[in-house]
Amino acid sequence: MQPSRLTRTLSVAAALLMLAGTARAEDLDRSDAWPSGAEAMAMREATRDEGAVVAWSALDPPALVEALRGGGLVLLMRHGQAVGSDRDPAPWRVTGDRRAQGNLTSTGKDQARLIGDGMRSLGIPVAKVIASPYYRARDFAEIAFRTKPVIAADLGPENPGQIEAYRRYLAAAPAGGNLVVVGHLLAPTSAQISQLKELADGHAAIYRPDGKGGKTLIALIAPADWARLVEAVPGG
Repeated sequence: MQPSRLTRTLSVAAALLMLAGTARAEDLDRSDAWPSGAEAMAMREATRDEGAVVAWSALDPPALVEALRGGGLVLLMRHGQAVGSDRDPAPWRVTGDRRAQGNLTSTGKDQARLIGDGMRSLGIPVAKVIASPYYRARDFAEIAFRTKPVIAADLGPENPGQIEAYRRYLAAAPAGGNLVVVGHLLAPTSAQISQLKELADGHAAIYRPDGKGGKTLIALIAPADWARLVEAVPGG
């Protein structure tokens, strides 16, 4: 028997409540906790409320912007819209060959500008930008943040060390601003769902590391949401 609409709605609501709360101690102790099942469900099933400023947030817009301005967060971003494909059977070996890779479309470049313009208008500090060696990620980072990103070879989409790389970036809170990491599908969840792919091109997952290996997801933001935050936050 198919579950009723009310049942499905209550299930999603419960997942969001779990997501907004503090991560359980046992989840933080598990090496494979990436991210929680509640996070995966929320990313997969939650729909944007009518009039919502961002795709999802545990904080209201002013509090979210205040948290971002305060620094110490990690912004995991998927590159913007791209076309083409990685044609080499071991594509991380040809990261310097743009012709062998998918590259940003004009829409993907516009998504990068939306993010960068919005974050600068909001006064959100960026301490460091790290990107995959693939051009669609490094171009996206450079357009958005107007700087050459630090290239991290282990963020390549086919690199078997990708999961551990993301875990490492979330292991400690950055100092002097926020850390931006631009990659591809992001590490899979326990359900084998790639959270940023689920959220589509140019989306960001905003995490607050606790400095002890744990982290809390506080927001999911689409490229156009940054301009909505500027409008929603007084003085933004």
